[in-house]
Amino acid sequence: MGIDDSIDRLVRAYTTAGLGRIRPPGRKMQATVAEIVAAVAPLRLPDELLRFWERVDPTTVTVGPYPSLTSPDFALQTWRDHRDAPGQVPRILFPVAYESHGFRLVELHGPATRGGACFGWGYTDAEFRLEFTSLTEYVDLLVTMIELGEFTTHRTLTRTRHEFDPDGRWGDAVVVRLAARLPHPVYGDARAVDATATRWPEHWLAADGAEDRTPRGATARITDLLAAAEAGNPARGTIRGRVVELAGTAEGVRVRVNDGTDVLDVWCPAAVCAFGPAMRREFEFDVVVRPDPAGDQSDAFDTGEVQSRALPGDVEGAQAAAAELSAQLFGTPSRAEAMAVRPVD
Repeated sequence: MGIDDSIDRLVRAYTTAGLGRIRPPGRKMQATVAEIVAAVAPLRLPDELLRFWERVDPTTVTVGPYPSLTSPDFALQTWRDHRDAPGQVPRILFPVAYESHGFRLVELHGPATRGGACFGWGYTDAEFRLEFTSLTEYVDLLVTMIELGEFTTHRTLTRTRHEFDPDGRWGDAVVVRLAARLPHPVYGDARAVDATATRWPEHWLAADGAEDRTPRGATARITDLLAAAEAGNPARGTIRGRVVELAGTAEGVRVRVNDGTDVLDVWCPAAVCAFGPAMRREFEFDVVVRPDPAGDQSDAFDTGEVQSRALPGDVEGAQAAAAELSAQLFGTPSRAEAMAVRPVD
């Protein structure tokens, strides 16, 4: 059964069950889908997802499993947010459903790989869970449960609300259907992929442009780079050291790195943070060390003042100390900036 057959069944099931009308997309949504196609290139949307969006406005599919299908414009903005925060969600996974921090993501086609698989994931999850091998299977199961009456209607004087799957059968049905489709041509019998960026499949990493994560070896010591920068010119090199302090924002992470010869204050833009840095772990950093910048705050990671005020309940004092610390960390220049970050351990 193809996606068109599943959509036809979906429209009929909604009408028969009195769940409302599945509407086709408007011009605005069509324009958004075209924007998505351009934005994800050279990755490509699976044909069945394109066809679904050609025939269905997903916001009109109001009775279905968690998470709810989302509009293409919200999906595009979310995909861009994930793309701009490397190491969280691979760009090869495109969101088609979202609700309360939970996603259903469809794998895009890569230059040399075929996508289409549907994964479940939430912001605090340790794994991307393989749920369906295709979007058609998702739609088919949704329709089947509606046809079987797996929903309850709640009526009041002012509104009617439909509750999907009141007996909680969706999750078991997903597991059973997936088992019948395994092994998957790419993932074999695995039902999940580790969400840790360093453990993503190679084709996910390649799509992020982050497949080169192998340590190359240090070319310089921190003490030597600092000495070279003192001459008044930027000093470049690869250092290997342990992260001893860390503070971050959406724009990036500021760390202090100790390589045994000295400690270096390093700003790591979000674009280089797919694989770190992380506290107490060892990394390689390709860095540019600036000549001593005015206002260098390389010793400004001390959170003791915030803690000393917070512990006895001085909330206002703790907030003021935290604001001062934030200004020092993110409003002053670091001594060095990272061009790349690679995990060692």
